[in-house]
Amino acid sequence: MQEGLETLEALLERYSYIERLPEVQRVKFADALRQGDDPLHIIPYLSSVGIQVQMPEDLFRRNDHPDEDELVCFWIPQGVAATINSDDLWLVFEIEGGNSQPGSSQQ
Repeated sequence: MQEGLETLEALLERYSYIERLPEVQRVKFADALRQGDDPLHIIPYLSSVGIQVQMPEDLFRRNDHPDEDELVCFWIPQGVAATINSDDLWLVFEIEGGNSQPGSSQQ
């Protein structure tokens, strides 16, 4: 595991329920970019608010926005974990090679 990154399990324990782990959907980041969509429609949502997702870092551009209450993203060893707060839905954008960390542009 890369230093400083929480696991998906740790995030679920803190923000949700660990029992939800089997429900967490996964998608390869590169596939989601090619298709322009993902199971939780995060990429189209970000596009609708003017954010073109091209790199994993782009998924974080709404994290600290004052009007954003729903979407929160976290770096994890496998890529990026995203959650829709009101529905307690989670998605992992898997990044090839597992090189997921702030500042990484690997897809």
